[in-house]
Amino acid sequence: MTVQDTSPAETIANSIESYYDKFLAVLPRIALAIFIIVAGILIAQLITNFYRRRILKSATDPLMARFLAQAIKIIFILIAIMIALQVAGLSGIATGVLTAAGGAAIILGFAFQDIGKNFLAGIILAFNRPFSINDTIKIESMFGKVKALNFRYTHIKTTDGRDIYIPNSDVLTKPVENYTADGFYRVDFVVGIGYEDDIEAAK
Repeated sequence: MTVQDTSPAETIANSIESYYDKFLAVLPRIALAIFIIVAGILIAQLITNFYRRRILKSATDPLMARFLAQAIKIIFILIAIMIALQVAGLSGIATGVLTAAGGAAIILGFAFQDIGKNFLAGIILAFNRPFSINDTIKIESMFGKVKALNFRYTHIKTTDGRDIYIPNSDVLTKPVENYTADGFYRVDFVVGIGYEDDIEAAK
């Protein structure tokens, strides 16, 4: 019986060749998976753009429509990623991602409490909120017109042109004054008159 010794260089070369052959075998599936992800992102963007152009303009609740457009885009991209993992033969990873999502959510919940609170508050505000798009509101000392509701913050523009992004958790938990809820904007102001003027005539 003859034992043939293999040099380290030959062992490395054989390993590289083996991995290369395996890579070539799965390369078509990897390419298809990448194509699915890219196509999913493009389709999600096209659907979102169509939604914004056609539906958002005629929507009775633009704030809700914009929020749903963001949610639809994220859902489509996640679906494309999961399908791509299955096609690439990484179904174990796809299953693991779903299984670990629950545990990760708990861990990340502690690590990113503020982000989680704002995200959940954004969902609640999308379905039940004290204002609509272009309403003039005041939250504590922040006063302006509502421009957008995103997953993490509410965007308002002040009368002097500043953009303020208020965390949704603050919008949900703090008193909100809506100056235009009934379609009218009420402003209190003081009118001064001279001592010699007729008060009744001024009224």
